Amino acid sequence: MNRQPESVSPVRHPESGRKYSRDQLEDLAGQGDPWALVKLDDWDQYTAADYAGSRRDRCPDPSCDQYGERVTLCFGDDGALLEVDHGGWSHYPPQEQAKAS
Repeated sequence: MNRQPESVSPVRHPESGRKYSRDQLEDLAGQGDPWALVKLDDWDQYTAADYAGSRRDRCPDPSCDQYGERVTLCFGDDGALLEVDHGGWSHYPPQEQAKAS
């Protein structure tokens, strides 16, 4: 008995000149598209490093469970403290701290 392999739907290849979001790349990579896999690897290796915080500061919010732990403080163009980034999660600064900056 000679069976033909089941037909697998073709992988959608990227369109020339089109920009893809990370979600779209993940969808293509999930379908086995090698181009998308390489683009995700590039993202993880190069681009994601731009978004990694320094974690040189300490959490200034006494009401935070991780008060005093290492964080990255995110400031606006005017120097105001906008966000306290704990790495996997973040929160707004305490009101007194945001006004003082």
